Amino acid sequence: MIYTITLNPALDHYLEVKSLDMDDANRVRAESLYAGGKGIDVSRAIRHLGGDSMALGFIGGHNGRILVDLLKREGVTSYFTSIEQETRRDIIISAKRPVAQTLLHARGPSVDAEEWRCFLAHLRLLDLRDAYVVVGGSLPRGVPPDAYRQIITLVQRRGAKAILDADGPCLRAGLKARPFAIKPNVHELQRALRRPLRTDAEILRAAATLHRAGVEIVIISLGRRGLLVVSGRGSRLLALRTIPPTVTVRSRVGAGDSTVAGFIFRLARGKEIEDCARFATACGTAATLAPGNQLCRLSDVQRLLPRVSIKPLTIQKNCQD
Repeated sequence: MIYTITLNPALDHYLEVKSLDMDDANRVRAESLYAGGKGIDVSRAIRHLGGDSMALGFIGGHNGRILVDLLKREGVTSYFTSIEQETRRDIIISAKRPVAQTLLHARGPSVDAEEWRCFLAHLRLLDLRDAYVVVGGSLPRGVPPDAYRQIITLVQRRGAKAILDADGPCLRAGLKARPFAIKPNVHELQRALRRPLRTDAEILRAAATLHRAGVEIVIISLGRRGLLVVSGRGSRLLALRTIPPTVTVRSRVGAGDSTVAGFIFRLARGKEIEDCARFATACGTAATLAPGNQLCRLSDVQRLLPRVSIKPLTIQKNCQD
């Protein structure tokens, strides 16, 4: 079973304009609403791939009810903890000429101590044995700064494998619980480690260091250049880089979440790391072909998959010492 946790979900309002001109009226050519947030996007993408998962997190108010209804329409099962305040609404503006995209992230609700305790109680009710739990995104106001550490510790003690996709302090806090896997991009990794990573060799060394610290699978997003993956147990260490095909990008929203979805979708079916990495890269690339926050489509993934190549990498001894 795959569970996803989104503590600060959003109702994504996508607006498409011909061009975005400041200090002038801009006519919207198309608009859509999507259930959003890292974990929710992963659940939606898994559903697009033909899999099942359960979306968890906080939900509140009118926006929250719309979000749950949108998930139902897509066939995604959810088990949210209700809160008093309103779920946030984010704005995604996509312009055609020049091609550009702007995201406006709302601050979001505040969660009180009792609502946080209720969420943890809901989590303890689930059968987490041999499950995969994806934890990601920003934290709402009011939850403890080490919320991800608490969640990862809880689920892994109950037999699950946690996958963390977060930024900055959230990533640093979550790493203390030694999650099974992480999937930061290079910028997020730099902020977590508090140092620049200027070359692929430096990124590889950082990934090897995190693996040595207890993270079994380290997946680093290189953006349009693919993924860098370090995995293995004991002395058996695997390092590789995926190389995606070149495509015309329509939207980058949800590409990283589609990548996570593809990796876990294949991993939960017992596939090897190389297969998971290749499939994840195809999913992330496929997501850029769809407008707004539509995420990856299976037909695009299947078409792109043969065009994804894998390059084995060598980890120098000083990367592991």
